[in-house]
Amino acid sequence: MKIDDRVEALVRSVLDAAVHKDADRLAAATASLGDEATVTKAVELSLAVAAAVLFEVHEGMPSADQVTEISRTIAEQERWSGVRAAEVDALLRAITTGSPVAMGSGSASAAVPFVIAANLLAAASQPDEGEWWFNYLDKVEAAIEAAG
Repeated sequence: MKIDDRVEALVRSVLDAAVHKDADRLAAATASLGDEATVTKAVELSLAVAAAVLFEVHEGMPSADQVTEISRTIAEQERWSGVRAAEVDALLRAITTGSPVAMGSGSASAAVPFVIAANLLAAASQPDEGEWWFNYLDKVEAAIEAAG
C-alpha cells in the first residue's frame, strides 16, 4: 500500500485527537478529512495500521476469542468517544478475517476506525523505552508500504 502523504498527515491529526481523548478535536479532525475519496483513503490507512499492530502484537491475527476481549477493552477505554463495543467488534472481525468493512453513519461511527487504530498504537508503543505512539506509527507505516 502506497501511503498518500497528504492523507497520512490528516490521519495523524485524527489519531492524535483520539490518543488524547479529545472529543471536540476528534470531531473537527474527522470533519477536516474532506471529500469522500479522502475519507476512504484515511479509513483504509487506519484499518491497515490497526491490522498491522494486531498482527505484530499477537504474532499473527488474533483469534475470535481474543478479538472479543480486545473489542471489550477498547470500547471500555474509549467510552469518551461514543464508540460502541458492537462497532469495535464488527470492525476488528472484518480486519482479522479480511472481510469487507461496513461503516455505519453518525459521528461516532465515522470515528471508529481511527479510535481503534489510536488505541492499539498507544497500547502497543513503549513510552517507557522512548517509543511513543507516533514513533511506533512511523514503523508501522514503513512496514505497510514495504509490504506493498
